[in-house]
Amino acid sequence: MRNSFIVFIYSLLVLVICANCSRKNPDIPAKRIILIGIDGMDVDGFQKAKTPNLDELVKRGAISLTTRAVMPTVSGPNWGSHLLGAGPEQHGITSNGWTVDNYSIEATIKDEDGYFPSVFNLIGEQLPNAKTCFYYDWDALANLYNLKTIDQVEFSKSFKQTFEKATPWIIENNPLFSFIYIGHPDEVGHEHQWGSPQYIKALEDVDKILGEFFAALKDADMFEGTHFIVVTDHGGVKHGHGGLSMAEIEIPWIIAGPGIIQDKMIIQPNDVYNTASTIAYLLNIEQPYEWISRPVLGAFENEKKYAELNLNAYVPQPVSNVKNGLYFESALARFDVSDPECVIRFTTNGTDPNPSSRVFSKPIGLIESKVLKAAAFKNESRSRIITIDYRKIIEVNNIELKYLPDPKYSGNGSLALIDRQIGSNDFSDGKWIGFHGMDVEAILSFHKYTDIKSVSIGFLNKRGSWIFLPDEITVLASVNGNRYSEIGKVTPENIQAYFNKGRAEIKVGIKPAKTKFIKVIAKNIGTCPPGHSGEGEPAWLFVDEIIIE
Repeated sequence: MRNSFIVFIYSLLVLVICANCSRKNPDIPAKRIILIGIDGMDVDGFQKAKTPNLDELVKRGAISLTTRAVMPTVSGPNWGSHLLGAGPEQHGITSNGWTVDNYSIEATIKDEDGYFPSVFNLIGEQLPNAKTCFYYDWDALANLYNLKTIDQVEFSKSFKQTFEKATPWIIENNPLFSFIYIGHPDEVGHEHQWGSPQYIKALEDVDKILGEFFAALKDADMFEGTHFIVVTDHGGVKHGHGGLSMAEIEIPWIIAGPGIIQDKMIIQPNDVYNTASTIAYLLNIEQPYEWISRPVLGAFENEKKYAELNLNAYVPQPVSNVKNGLYFESALARFDVSDPECVIRFTTNGTDPNPSSRVFSKPIGLIESKVLKAAAFKNESRSRIITIDYRKIIEVNNIELKYLPDPKYSGNGSLALIDRQIGSNDFSDGKWIGFHGMDVEAILSFHKYTDIKSVSIGFLNKRGSWIFLPDEITVLASVNGNRYSEIGKVTPENIQAYFNKGRAEIKVGIKPAKTKFIKVIAKNIGTCPPGHSGEGEPAWLFVDEIIIE
């Protein structure tokens, strides 16, 4: 019995160990891998920019538009993760200022110089005759890897200089693994905003340089046999990144080369640290136990179980001149797509476009609230859908608050409730105003007598931060600003339906009225409820917008 138990435990341990072994490529290892890192390239920018050279890689390979960055969404942790096969919890890189002597989190394993094992370490140890190189234009990047393990390391002051140095060295020395980093789009995003014309041009400028690089490799007969992986570290919102939005976290990831499925979208979940494991898989080398990454098997022809699920070709998503939002004026919506061979189809009833939907050929007039959806179609494949929630609202002439918001969360005062700015789930984003233990009571006036059909108010529900939905909402109307009559109410029972939301836009069912003034009263629950960590303490009520339609 004892021996049987020992055999059982041993077998279990073998299974556990094998389950954590790195996946190896049974086919012939890659003869050359070039990793191209484009800092700050977001999904929207990639799809909007005209990038024929990156598009060529996509047609020769596979792309994920849902790869996720690690937190925080800043460069250091993510560029570290790409080549270290793990996240900040393991490698310890949590900021752009990380060095082996300046860190907060201890790495789970270090080499003799204090570095977590990188792809460069693996190649140096397991393929000692192979050459590697690292070309970059952001000096802090050199702190993340042990440069002793890399054969050629070159820093430049611009991405153009980077390629001027990298191209001849790679052609002459034929390294097994090259990492070329480009910081230009991130720099332009910070200066001019992500999504700006300057940012889009920055991506297109990078693509032009890549075209010259690819042409040089083709002339040297080094293009066809190369595996290319194109990655980035984060997206951006306005002038920055580092937050929790999907625009920052979700990023493109491209792979092309021998044995890679062609012109396909990768639907499997992916994370930046999987880049390292994919490189190890291509080279048929073992990855360290301390890595948590795994190869992106859905990109490989020989991994049929996963690859056969990736059926759709990549089609760029259309872009529009009209965004989701609140509008006083009518608008003309236009669509464009970076691939001229695509056909754009759209719907105006909220349903998803299909091959039978109307073809976009001229601007679409938006004169009332409408959900407009569009997608690009090419052959039998469809792009991701762009959704425009266009809301035509009534302009408010003036707003007055009976009680002022708390000074810590006063934002733009009463104007924050009529500025057409919707808040995020972050109560400190500047778009919310907070009331501590107080009700919200606002009087809104219009330029003239106005037909009111709908009133909606945006509230935040973050109970862990002592922020609660209102207990009750009442809307009243007046023709002279003196005598008010109730035209709608939301009771506590109806507010219960919004408890699982972060930002909750609560619509008040009202009797249509022609009026010049309305009063909105949202009752604070008063104190945090029994059982809450702040039981008995004043509750917060956060509001971002009062929407009149």
